[in-house]
Amino acid sequence: MGAVTVLIALMLAVPSPATAASPAPLIALPEKPAIAPAMACADMMRQPARDAGGFAVRLRSASEEPATASRPAFCLVKGYVTPQTEFELRLPLTGYTGRFLQGGCGGMCGVIFDTITPTCSNAHAFGGAFAVAFNNGGHHGAGIGDGTWAIGDPELRTQFARTAAHAVAVAAKALIAGFYGKPPEKSYFAGCSGGGREALMEAQRYPADFDGVVAGSSVAMPAAMQLFLWEAQKGIGPDGKEIFTEAAVQLLHKAVLKACDQLDGIADDQIDDPRSCGYDPSALLCRTSSAADCLSGSQLAAARAYYLGPSDDQGNALFPGGAPYGSELGWVGRGAPTQTGKFAAEAFLKYLLLPGELPADFSWRDWRFTRESLNRLMVAGEPYDATDPDLRAFRDAGGKLLLWQGAADNAAGIYGMLDYYQAVRERMGGLARTRDFARMFLVPGGYHCAGGYVPYDQDFLGALVNWVEMARAPDAVEAGATLASGIVRRRPLYAYPTRTRYLGGDVNTAASFAPRPVGAEPEDGVRWPGSRALSQKRRNLAPRD
Repeated sequence: MGAVTVLIALMLAVPSPATAASPAPLIALPEKPAIAPAMACADMMRQPARDAGGFAVRLRSASEEPATASRPAFCLVKGYVTPQTEFELRLPLTGYTGRFLQGGCGGMCGVIFDTITPTCSNAHAFGGAFAVAFNNGGHHGAGIGDGTWAIGDPELRTQFARTAAHAVAVAAKALIAGFYGKPPEKSYFAGCSGGGREALMEAQRYPADFDGVVAGSSVAMPAAMQLFLWEAQKGIGPDGKEIFTEAAVQLLHKAVLKACDQLDGIADDQIDDPRSCGYDPSALLCRTSSAADCLSGSQLAAARAYYLGPSDDQGNALFPGGAPYGSELGWVGRGAPTQTGKFAAEAFLKYLLLPGELPADFSWRDWRFTRESLNRLMVAGEPYDATDPDLRAFRDAGGKLLLWQGAADNAAGIYGMLDYYQAVRERMGGLARTRDFARMFLVPGGYHCAGGYVPYDQDFLGALVNWVEMARAPDAVEAGATLASGIVRRRPLYAYPTRTRYLGGDVNTAASFAPRPVGAEPEDGVRWPGSRALSQKRRNLAPRD
């Protein structure tokens, strides 16, 4: 299931709730008394048009969703904040504890999600303790890879860039206050990928909206479009056919694991930190044209380009890294950049970043990777970027930020989140001071937001709620994965930069591991022009004449 778990596979449909039980343990939420509704669900429509904190809100419907075996009954409120930010707000009819959760979207949004990631946290989200809201990012779209809504409408682009999530947060809190007779006591945001960008945008620009924020796999969005275009151009031959086959990526992935699995001291078919891997795929090159179980010359060249990442002709990085070692299984299939990703990047450039500035017949094949082209993206993309490391207002408001990143993320890579966290550490006074309010977790074997060659799931929302409400800073979160063999693996994920120490025993049991603190504070700034990590800039990116 490799590629279908990456972001661009989600462009084909809105995700739906998982049907299978997650192997990850839930973290119990702090107990709080239940708050009963102060009115009937249908009575919400007595005032369909209203003002909320300066935003005009229109309700379209309010109806009861009956209880199921896994969910209590909800009052489902549908409406929009002008001009066209549609939202859905679920208000529990029983079990509500004064908590509000807003879920992020993905890609270019345009649709309304109904789940959050990581998957297991949906048990909390829809268990009755939270009122839960989602929105369409300020516009209607055919899917999260559709950018045509942005043609000729700068207001909708602004809504998507930074306003829609904030407007829904304000509106939802007002509706909650009316339904229960008082506003929510604590508010949370959880998003990944494009939703992770929304999450960081909230913390950076609207620091009073949420008490706690979970931001997964967020990276400089405009620059990330290069990654899709780079892999599409490098992964499709002159004949229009994909260079990689399923057999080729399986062969390469196995070779990578064989070479790098035990670098962390554990033989467990996973790479905890792919930055430690330096595998050279040239050993797999076919020696004859009829050879099997090897890589062709074009496949070898493409693999090297994928690992390198977007670069100019002189080899200078134009993005924080390339595909991580371990991500190989995501290079083929309907979710790969060579299929849907190239068109999403093309639409983002044509309709959101550079509207009217590209030739009418511009396609994904035409982008050129230069410092000048990157600068063009970064200037045009400033409204969409959530890379500001100055989180003082969020910290001073008491906010808590939990960042997480799949270590085998093929849609965003692993390096961008590390580069951003480095910049935050520098701006906020160092690692120790940053960890007081912002912690990061790497998920070994994890793809983009969900799944992976080790498909871990973990309850980051539960960890965040305990941090916000009980001052229990998460030193570790236990993850669970059902392996291909059917065995369930449990593994503690330690707050970065703490590493995992193997104690011996069953590698699939969490008790076999302990934390291994690092000595010197790590330097994770990435050498690329968009880095906000000043130490790397001073050493490696001196201004050019």
